[in-house]
Amino acid sequence: MIDETAYQDVANRCIGVRTLMTARAVTRMFDAAMKPIGLTGTQFTLLIAIGSNSTGSISELGQLLNIEKSTLSRNLKPLTSAGLIERDTSKSGRAIAHQLTSKGEETLAKAYPIWQSLLTRIESNIAEDEMQSGFDFLRALRTAAAE
Repeated sequence: MIDETAYQDVANRCIGVRTLMTARAVTRMFDAAMKPIGLTGTQFTLLIAIGSNSTGSISELGQLLNIEKSTLSRNLKPLTSAGLIERDTSKSGRAIAHQLTSKGEETLAKAYPIWQSLLTRIESNIAEDEMQSGFDFLRALRTAAAE
C-alpha cells in the first residue's frame, strides 16, 4: 500500500502532471481563440507546419511536431475534409505530403492575428528571459523524455 508521503512526493515533483496541466490550459486558450474561425489550436499548428514547407512527408511532420503517425493522420482528415489542405502531388515517391489550399491560406491569414494577440497576452505576463528559459527547459525535457 502506498503511504501519504508517496502521494505528496508525486504531487510535488511529477513533471508529467505539471506539463499535462500546463498543456491543457494552453490548449484550451488556443482552442477558444481559434473557434470563431473554425480551427483548434492543434489544427492551427498543423496548418503552420504544412504551410512552412519544412517537411516532405507525414512522417517528417509527425517527427517535427512529436505526434504519433496515427494521431497525425486523424488530425489531418478534418483539415482535408474542410478543404484547407490537400495531398501534394508534385512530390514523387512513396512519401505522402500535404500542402495548403487557397482556403487554407485564407484561414491562416485570419488565424495569424489571433495567434499574435494570444502571444502578446502571454508575453505581457511573462518576462522575456523567463520565456526563453521556459523554451530551453521544454526542449531539454523533450530530449530527456526521448532517451
